[in-house]
Amino acid sequence: MAKSKVGGTRAYIRGRIGSDVYSIGKDGMGKKQQVVRSLAEQVANPQTTAQMRGRMIMSTVMQAVAAMNAIVDHSFDNFAAGQPNISEFIRVNYALIKADVAAHNVSGNIFGINKYQEKGVKLGAYQISNGQAVGIANATIDGTANTLTLAVGGTMTVGELKNALGLTINDYFTICSIAENGLFVYRRFHFNTSYTDATVISSENVEDLFTSEGNVAYTPTVSGTNVVLTFNALSDCAGIIVSRLENGKYVHNKVVLAAPTDPQWAAADALPTYPTGSQRFLNGGDSAIYTPNSAEESPVNPEPSVQTPAMSAFTLAGQNALQSMSLTNGQAECAVAGTLANAVAGKAYAIVHKTGSSFTVGQSASNGAIAISDGTVSGTVNLTQGSLEYFALTEDGVVIQRLGAIQWPSGGDGGDGGEGLDKD
Repeated sequence: MAKSKVGGTRAYIRGRIGSDVYSIGKDGMGKKQQVVRSLAEQVANPQTTAQMRGRMIMSTVMQAVAAMNAIVDHSFDNFAAGQPNISEFIRVNYALIKADVAAHNVSGNIFGINKYQEKGVKLGAYQISNGQAVGIANATIDGTANTLTLAVGGTMTVGELKNALGLTINDYFTICSIAENGLFVYRRFHFNTSYTDATVISSENVEDLFTSEGNVAYTPTVSGTNVVLTFNALSDCAGIIVSRLENGKYVHNKVVLAAPTDPQWAAADALPTYPTGSQRFLNGGDSAIYTPNSAEESPVNPEPSVQTPAMSAFTLAGQNALQSMSLTNGQAECAVAGTLANAVAGKAYAIVHKTGSSFTVGQSASNGAIAISDGTVSGTVNLTQGSLEYFALTEDGVVIQRLGAIQWPSGGDGGDGGEGLDKD
């Protein structure tokens, strides 16, 4: 594969010329580059055991990407947000799972492996962020009790809690976990700026101690000199990402989810479910006898990118609103249009909107729905004067992608920090 910073002919081009396919991609820093890929004139796909093992590992990684996308698309510092971040997540965790499969083929594995065409993220010691920021202190996760305990110590004041955790008023912390039910859950916390450091933490004000967002509910309580956050779903396969504001931008710490005990499935259980071809052993195929823990190469061409359903184009009142941004419009009726990519057969997709508060990925949201038919959506929505209207993409009534926002009749910053780790 060839890469160029200047593009072919006089500009970046797309399409096929002979056996070369031209596309436009980004490098690790998010800068545009020309990508040229040569197609093989003849393709052999014997589906050997070695190939199937590589695809098994990649399938496991991609199910994790689909579940963790709201976090891992911007949690690796020194990589641009979006696909460069996701590619780094895939690279790091493919290597971790491959090593685990080789060392713990039958038992003792720290990554659950997806069987053939099995959906959903498995418990695993995934690296979900990377950076040089200092992590949180005096925070204990109990996956059995579904709690996060913050040990304050000393006097129970907001200032003492900040000191104990090693955080400032500008910092965020996000608890992330693969729950026992197979869902990836997360919740981001930020100190309530209306409380001073001298504020005494009590059962009367603990519910307002933090502002937070995420896809899992929680209940805060005071227990002695501890603040205890009890979640609706959690497991010990968890970690806490800290977002620290340094030199005008947020940086993160390195977080690897705690290794689970005996997750489903081990490679020896999952691999036999993957189809193998019939090429004979002497002609390059595999032996009919599979030897566990044998060292074999990963696939030559693993899947290059995430193929999850998402809006590839989305406009409000004719203006691009694919990202979380605000637009202004002087009309009470707003035109909505867009194109859906990578739709899953049998799933129902729609654009939904609501007034006053943003959507969270994973929440049910059937209100204000405009159905997507044949991969496209068009229609209008009535706006509430003086209010901020939020939009999102749903799959079977559940939010899978947050889109832009629109203010009528004027102004509004439209941002609430997104659904990820921090607010810029």
